[in-house]
Amino acid sequence: MPRSEKGETHSSISKTRVVQHETTVDFTRPIVIGGFVGPGLVGLTTAGYIIESMGLHEVAYVSSPYVPPSVVFIGGKVRHPFRIYRDKTGTVSLVICEVKIDRLGLYDTAFELLNWFQKFNPTEVVVLDAVPLTGLPEARPTFFIAGDKRKEELKALGILPAESVLVGGVAGSILSECLIRKIPSISLLTPVSITVPDPNAPLNLIKALNAVYGFKIATKELEEDVAAVNQELEEIAKQYRRVQEEASTEAKGTETMYG
Repeated sequence: MPRSEKGETHSSISKTRVVQHETTVDFTRPIVIGGFVGPGLVGLTTAGYIIESMGLHEVAYVSSPYVPPSVVFIGGKVRHPFRIYRDKTGTVSLVICEVKIDRLGLYDTAFELLNWFQKFNPTEVVVLDAVPLTGLPEARPTFFIAGDKRKEELKALGILPAESVLVGGVAGSILSECLIRKIPSISLLTPVSITVPDPNAPLNLIKALNAVYGFKIATKELEEDVAAVNQELEEIAKQYRRVQEEASTEAKGTETMYG
């Protein structure tokens, strides 16, 4: 069905909607952060950490036939898997979805979500994502996807432009809808291992958010996790080297006996 660039026309049969917990939800030109199912679950992990660190509280959820029927048990409460949070000042909102959305419902979901947010005139929408790798990354850059107006600012902060990345799923749908509606939006991405625990990835994204938006999200807990994982990996590497050395010694001994 045709529609304007502002997304004013939409099928009347859509059953996707944002359900508020209170009659009135107020924001002041919020920065909207999105964390969704993706490589290494980095978006979800980072979003969950932000909720706890910034003391955000849930104000709404997205109800849709395209969201698989499920609930999440967090903090002693049963919650919907697709939730919207707010900080005390109303200047920060976070959207988190802990399940995969049916591919056929991606457009519908992004449309209704942005319809709800657009009345608050968001300052910017930032989607958190990752670049998947099979091993631990040797380097830890943070990449961005953004329009020309933001490129130089982000590069000045040490964040690199992504050369060729496809952002799909809910994250990609939201970015696409922002582009259509001319809502300022960016994506921040970091390399992540999909084979071993990698707390460095959410730490990278938190540092990037702090730099870009002036947040003061504490990173001590994540840094401790990184140190613990690195120590475990170093122990594993030592054991592996020891096994290799022993195998090499045994092989040499065999050559001496029968050579």
